[in-house]
Amino acid sequence: MSVTLPAACRHVDADRLLVKASRSGMHIRLVTEQQLSGRHHHKVMGDDAELDEEFTLPVIVDPYRVTARLERSRVLVIEAPVVSL
Repeated sequence: MSVTLPAACRHVDADRLLVKASRSGMHIRLVTEQQLSGRHHHKVMGDDAELDEEFTLPVIVDPYRVTARLERSRVLVIEAPVVSL
């Protein structure tokens, strides 16, 4: 799965993006990560870099093996192994 970041988020560093899978393995959520008072808050940032997207997957994936990488073209590539039932 690959996601092209919106224009407003093109300058966001990879370490400020959070990719999480639901425990059920049926959803992937992509948000920008904000740090306040030394604590991480998983919510949208207010400095023109707002991103909070959820994707429903057509298959069930292993939520503990999801990986993501941000390519130079600002495309976020998410890899999630499918769970065999």
